[in-house]
Amino acid sequence: MTQRSALCGTTAIFIALASTVQADVTGADVWNNWKAAAESVGQSLTPGAQSQDGDTLTITDLQISMDVPDLTVSGAIAEITFTDQGDGTVVVAMSPSYTMTMESESDDAEDGSVEISVVQDGMSMIASGDPAAVTYDYMANSMAISVENLIVEDETLDLTAEIILSDVSGKYLVAAGEMTEIDSGLTAGTVDVVFAMKEPDGGSGSVNVSAKVADFVVTAEGALMMMNDPELMAKALADGMNTTTKMTHGAMTYDVDFVDGSDAFKMVGSATGGSFDLAMDADGLGYAAANTGVDIKMSGSEIPLPEIALGIGEIGFSFLMPLTQSDAPGDFGMGFVLADLSVSDMIWGMVDAGGQLPHDPATLIIDLSGKANWLIDIFDPEAQAKMDMEIPGELHALDINEVKLAVAGAELTGTGAFTFNMDDLATFNGMPAPTGKLDLNLTGGNGLMDNLVAMGLLPQDQAMGARMMMGLFATPGEGEDSLMSTIEVDGATGAISANGQRLQ
Repeated sequence: MTQRSALCGTTAIFIALASTVQADVTGADVWNNWKAAAESVGQSLTPGAQSQDGDTLTITDLQISMDVPDLTVSGAIAEITFTDQGDGTVVVAMSPSYTMTMESESDDAEDGSVEISVVQDGMSMIASGDPAAVTYDYMANSMAISVENLIVEDETLDLTAEIILSDVSGKYLVAAGEMTEIDSGLTAGTVDVVFAMKEPDGGSGSVNVSAKVADFVVTAEGALMMMNDPELMAKALADGMNTTTKMTHGAMTYDVDFVDGSDAFKMVGSATGGSFDLAMDADGLGYAAANTGVDIKMSGSEIPLPEIALGIGEIGFSFLMPLTQSDAPGDFGMGFVLADLSVSDMIWGMVDAGGQLPHDPATLIIDLSGKANWLIDIFDPEAQAKMDMEIPGELHALDINEVKLAVAGAELTGTGAFTFNMDDLATFNGMPAPTGKLDLNLTGGNGLMDNLVAMGLLPQDQAMGARMMMGLFATPGEGEDSLMSTIEVDGATGAISANGQRLQ
């Protein structure tokens, strides 16, 4: 977490500065804003020299340093100029390249260092606003961030890693105070990623990864503060710390190639688009990521086919959870989507050479939400140590908004809702007593079993036993080969029933 904070702070101040409003600032105002923003995230800016020539303030040999537990960040920028334009705005220009060094030393992890080179081609930046909240507008032909030298435990790794953003534009607001207010946006026509690494100690293994992303857009806003101690997170959130990040992209392609002696693996993939969302505040942490139009092809020495090909209409994952200790329940949720999964005929030929099963795309959807609360501070190591011995939280409600599984001609769907009595841990053997119901519908189930029996994949006696169980728990639904079932639970009495028939 400390390394991520250092990288985010450095990137925010020295790479992604941007945004424009009409007000008055001077070069000195903008320089003071840089220093205040750096200080708010634990950085120190020390110029080798500072001079004023007419409307231009020049900073030379700027030394950057930052110390957090187990990590030291340092770097230098040869020259930065702040030029008043006479209309309340300032042109900011800086050396087109600079290097940042991060060194780690910890009892719990391997020691090492890394040099990160930043090259900005055709960068132009205009600052405006007011001295307390300077906003910046920037454009660049390209921005490249690359790893120049990675050392782990005194060994230099044979590594190439680079990210290049092209056709870049963006905005950034920095308002330094007790918490640093940030409001930013960046767009890039393309993002290229290259990663290559050879096995240390003269081994024969190597891995090569490349990716290209089009129409990259990211926005971020929030109120942040520097924290050297993760245990202070709960207090910071209570004091108003928050952040929201949204990212979208268009067409994406990637290529992964791994070789180690006779072992080999290759994967080529693409997607038509994707998104990423992250939000954190005192109410909780929310995360969501998704890709659409996914195509993947894999081959390798451990794969028993010349090639495995997959197509996915949409794949995504999301979750929401409270972060702070509270007696009041907060929102939580989890979602997973794997829609329209199709596989190549070569794969179907391994399991269904005769074409007995429908080869329709498969889908799995899970959408859950509810109410829960933490009884402990999850950022406190002492409290975390007790989680195996004590109940760390309370579950109050669970809503099954959607469950869907469609595969080989059969489809199972379900919805439901339950509440939980945290004062009753006896009725269900240590579990909070639930009350509610679950509605299930199954179509094509018998047809799928018939096909599996005909293929020899399901013994006839097991299929008969499954049909008897479905007869006990389900009733005929609407349409052919359709079953439905309502499972009800009464937490007060401990009763469980299916379609009105008492099971417990």
